[in-house]
Amino acid sequence: MFTLIVGLAIGIYVGYKYPQQVDQATDFTKKTINDIKNKFGKKEAP
Repeated sequence: MFTLIVGLAIGIYVGYKYPQQVDQATDFTKKTINDIKNKFGKKEAP
């Protein structure tokens, strides 16, 4: 429980201090997840 609170506090601090880097990392992560979903979830026509 303590680790969760500390992790949340660190996340809030980093998000407040470095908003551009957080946005870039979020966009990169979303793009990567979507690429992986499309690669494995795409059904090809026979």
